[in-house]
Amino acid sequence: MTRRRALAACGSLALAAGGALACGDGDEGARPPGPVRVVFKHSPLGDPAALRRLIAGFESAHPGMVVSAELLPNAPGAIHQYLLTSLEGRTRDFDVFLSDVVWVAELARAGWVADLSDAFPAERIRKDFLPGAASAVLVEGGTFAVPWYADVGVFYYRTDLVPHPPRTYADLIELAQSAAHKRSLHGYVWQGLQSEALVCNVYETLWGFGGPPADPSDVELCTQAARSALELMRTFLVSGISPPAVTSMGEEETRRVFQAGAAVFMRNWPYAWAELQGKGSPVRGRVGISTLPTARGALGHGALGGFHLALNVRTPSWKREAAVALIAHLTSPEANLVLATQYGRLPALRQSYDDPRLVAAAPAVAALLPAVERALPRPVTPYYPMIEDVLAAEFSAAVTGIRSAAEALDRAEAQVEHLMREVS
Repeated sequence: MTRRRALAACGSLALAAGGALACGDGDEGARPPGPVRVVFKHSPLGDPAALRRLIAGFESAHPGMVVSAELLPNAPGAIHQYLLTSLEGRTRDFDVFLSDVVWVAELARAGWVADLSDAFPAERIRKDFLPGAASAVLVEGGTFAVPWYADVGVFYYRTDLVPHPPRTYADLIELAQSAAHKRSLHGYVWQGLQSEALVCNVYETLWGFGGPPADPSDVELCTQAARSALELMRTFLVSGISPPAVTSMGEEETRRVFQAGAAVFMRNWPYAWAELQGKGSPVRGRVGISTLPTARGALGHGALGGFHLALNVRTPSWKREAAVALIAHLTSPEANLVLATQYGRLPALRQSYDDPRLVAAAPAVAALLPAVERALPRPVTPYYPMIEDVLAAEFSAAVTGIRSAAEALDRAEAQVEHLMREVS
């Protein structure tokens, strides 16, 4: 029996509307007296008050159930390492937890997350959620997480410094040089730190040169589009359009530089919008948001991102009903609205974009539907974290000038091919 089939046989939920639940691992312990306590692990979103109210609403609607919300680290890499260590160690310290869009397949293959198909059938996931978010949580026909919020790489620009967002890379360079030179600002900041963030930036630029969507069965990197992408990103640094510090910047470092008013353009995720427009922000009311530029001016494809809610497979059966109810509550239309209006997170539910309350309270978020619908995934594979390590190292070598773009891509493709042979 494969790990996937074993998980489906013993880790799946047997409830559609509050019915009995599937077996645990045989060492659950008796249910303690008192309320059923569900531990929810999540990363910081900003001011916690709105999330606390959302959880309080769940507890009010479900007497006898309480939620203990506990913070994970802010950096995705640190979250991933924490989850791998904890779940491999068979922890029961938490029940519901968030998973990055690229981790679900890995966690499902390892047998560390419960199959939620009975409570959230695949056909319902495909019907209710955005296609990219839905595809990320469905593994071999089963539902192993539920989309919490979507994400996509987007482009920010200073409306007081440039007349319009650039549609092409040539426009970006011209506008950045002109505006930055006049005011001694950085032209363009993005995520060049050797990390998953850099991989997203490179793929987005690769797609901007006409490269195809990522194929997990054939990670073809030695293409003209890929070479052009890395050479352009190197040009940003060599020309001075982007500061040397970009190579050590992740999302938050980039956001802080842009929010301080020190850059004309920025690539980041939609979460930054709420921060940029917050009280006390030096650039409040002077920022626009757009799709990414491309080589020829077509609408750019941002990398598909987002976080989803999964259930620890070792959560005992007597509390799984409560855990599944919490997942349903946190992924509901009302929760989508709270995440969008209070935290700038993109709804994962397609219907949320037609909600007049969203359009009124967060028009910039509602307007990003075309961008998130055009989002493209990185390779969807259980082995993506290993592939990402290779890509981040070689992309960084090209961007920083340690290796040429062609050499870095040759090395990356050879290493990925070797890796996939080893695990197949």
